[in-house]
Amino acid sequence: MSRSVASNRPSASADTAAGRPRTANGARWALAAALLGFFVMTLDALLVNVALPDIGRGFGGGMTGLQWVVDGYTLMFAALLLSAGSVTDRLGARQAFGAGLVVFTVASAACGFAPSLGVLLAARLVQGAGAAVIMPASLALIREAFPDPARRARAISVWAMGGSVGAAAGPVLGGVLSQLSWRMIFFVNLPVGVLALFLLARTVRSPRQGDAPFDRTGQIAAVAAMGGLA
Repeated sequence: MSRSVASNRPSASADTAAGRPRTANGARWALAAALLGFFVMTLDALLVNVALPDIGRGFGGGMTGLQWVVDGYTLMFAALLLSAGSVTDRLGARQAFGAGLVVFTVASAACGFAPSLGVLLAARLVQGAGAAVIMPASLALIREAFPDPARRARAISVWAMGGSVGAAAGPVLGGVLSQLSWRMIFFVNLPVGVLALFLLARTVRSPRQGDAPFDRTGQIAAVAAMGGLA
């Protein structure tokens, strides 16, 4: 009798292979990490808008340069989002989310330390690329952590709240930080990114789909087309 029960009980290794956290705590860690990732990428987009006048005074750049501080991030995010889902499938949700978060956090530090407007623009492009991976990977992470549809719907609602809070707090926090230094609007991303990575480390590795399609030519064309239009 005990053997039949044991044979019908899902094993811990099966849960791990499916990419799901083994415990309810693991699911909460995954949700918290995904929420922080969505929060920080939304917050960053709005913080920069408020600090543009201070950035212009700091670097002496014209309107075109300041426009690309915003548009460079948006361009890379929008263009690479087309293929970020395939990248997430190939690497696994946890791995892709972690990679995107590391890229975003390191690029935020580069923005804060940027010695010139050109370096700032380059770092903003990299930031946008990291954010493009964070977005779908965070949702995939929640999907793996919450296989039950009802719990998953509630988790996605909490995840969406992170973006809403970031959007609401962005202008206010940007104004406060700009009083100290415009560089602070990028440095504020660092502790949030590190905390999200710490939470992510408490979840299990996600499965990979190495055969997920990836249209390299289409992706390059999308970046070129969107950049030309911008």
